[in-house]
Amino acid sequence: MKLQKDQQLFFGCKIDSKMRESLAQARPGDRKYFEGDSDEFLQICTFEQEKWIGKVLKAGMNVGEIEDIHRNIASILRRISPNIRASAPSVKIFHAIPDDEPVSLDEPAPAEPAQSGGGPYIDY
Repeated sequence: MKLQKDQQLFFGCKIDSKMRESLAQARPGDRKYFEGDSDEFLQICTFEQEKWIGKVLKAGMNVGEIEDIHRNIASILRRISPNIRASAPSVKIFHAIPDDEPVSLDEPAPAEPAQSGGGPYIDY
């Protein structure tokens, strides 16, 4: 197994119908928190037919920073829509691939990781 220190990780929540409605009804001044390419705010990413909202960050952070990232994501989501609850189990961590990076279809898909304790996990 090799480490890739220059890769990015995505920390975020799946956008369900309730969150999609809240995002659509967000005030124009709050749209900057999820529309655009600022690393400071949230981004909407896709996986097949799913949409996710969260932050893309460089890999290699220390473990203590993960809780800060979760609080930041939850804080921004509460600002956009007070009725959105981004609990710790709803925030997942994935390897983020830029849109222009080719994806190899030759490698088998990894097995779904076991979720113990309902906390965030890394899908690799």
